[in-house]
Amino acid sequence: MNSFKLCCLAIYLFTFTEGFGQKSDVKPWEVPISEKQLSKLPAKGPYFVIDDRIIEDRWNIERFVVPLEKYKENPVMEKDLPWEGSGTLGGSVLFDPQDELYKMWYLVWDSASYYNKLPFSYNICYAESADGIKWEKPILDVFDRKGESFKKTNFIKLGREKTQDIDVEFNPKSNSPENKFVAIHNEAGGVFVSYSADGKTFNSTFKNPAVWYHSDTRNNFVFDEVRDRWFVFVRPKAYAGEGLKHVNRRRIAVVESDDLVNWSHEQTVMVPEEGDVTDFYGTSVFRSGDLFFGLLQLYDASKTDKVLTELVWSNDAYQWFRLPTNAQKSPLDLGKENDWDGGQIYMREPIVKDDEMRFYYAGNETTHNVPGSPAIGFATTKLDRLFGARSLPDALGRILTRPFEVNGDLFINADAEGEIRVEVRSAIRDEVLEGWSADDCTPFVGSGINTPISWGDKKLSDLKGEMIRLRFQLKDGTLYSFNIK
Repeated sequence: MNSFKLCCLAIYLFTFTEGFGQKSDVKPWEVPISEKQLSKLPAKGPYFVIDDRIIEDRWNIERFVVPLEKYKENPVMEKDLPWEGSGTLGGSVLFDPQDELYKMWYLVWDSASYYNKLPFSYNICYAESADGIKWEKPILDVFDRKGESFKKTNFIKLGREKTQDIDVEFNPKSNSPENKFVAIHNEAGGVFVSYSADGKTFNSTFKNPAVWYHSDTRNNFVFDEVRDRWFVFVRPKAYAGEGLKHVNRRRIAVVESDDLVNWSHEQTVMVPEEGDVTDFYGTSVFRSGDLFFGLLQLYDASKTDKVLTELVWSNDAYQWFRLPTNAQKSPLDLGKENDWDGGQIYMREPIVKDDEMRFYYAGNETTHNVPGSPAIGFATTKLDRLFGARSLPDALGRILTRPFEVNGDLFINADAEGEIRVEVRSAIRDEVLEGWSADDCTPFVGSGINTPISWGDKKLSDLKGEMIRLRFQLKDGTLYSFNIK
């Protein structure tokens, strides 16, 4: 070996042995991360404990659906007018900050018209309230059911042959007072879009239906502000058991549009699995953070015939996720036998006001195929307390996030009879950063929905622009969501 090669080898061995066992001077976050990896993170917070785009791993943790608290004086809306048919079958509720009123559009069913195949066997009534508890049903005099004995009612003006169910939302792209509200409703010929200035008279061209066929379910739509699109959830036209006797076909499909005029073809996105009830009766979908949450209606057809609700979630409105079978999955239990909501529950998306989420729901003491006295009540939870992740009994639970770039301070929505601490770790090598350990963290105790987390006199924004992970440490505690802002 010539002297030049020996010299090179010596330099290599010296460099290798000198650096062996020593830590690099490169900071833990100074590792390239691709734009593709960054794009997998949710577009905005709050970040929920069931979102695997931000949560990488869990240890000694149990996830569950947070039970809602029923209003003690339920129901708050019952049949008390002669034209309300079989009762108040549920509908859509909004809080209008302009008028400072809760507004409700609820379904009524006229059995005599239905069985005699007369028009307008289904209609939508309007009610309003200052507090969402005591409701008034103003006589609108805008809809005349020809030949009927009741000329002045609280029916809204909409529909050619019927208005079967309705979902009303504020129009986020309103360019005129005339289209302040936008609604979808099932009518002869499909599911249509209509607009309204006051929520009492709706106008529709009955052209370009969102769904071209009769969708006999709790049709629902939601605007996705991240993707700038509308998603409508309906019953699918196609199902595997078509042509067979006694085949149930209630599943969940979705169509989408960016202009409420041109619509995609429906795609089935939720189907009962092995061990499930046979029917997914419908769903009500709402947004929080960058997730879709669905109130999935489980119909146990031909067995108990009861209808109850499971909370599910999705990143994109197409792929839906459910908690394991042994988890607490329902946000609202049926009432006791003979209670007004003991046989069926149909939940709608929540009204968010201050630090509370209020879910109105229709209930009935009877099962699906038995006439009863349907009514409407509500249940509540604190803001964004939908799913929880709690430490197992007598165990230290841990939740590890995926790498993300720091752009603000850390706030958590949590409960802790014990305590919750957070440590900051390197994005790639998964090492605790010096001065940012769980021991350095000021512990969270008690309850809070937007509580800042600090490490002594340090806040997460001190690392702004750096790539890190968080590891939450729960001792007799529950984490619902967190935010970086």
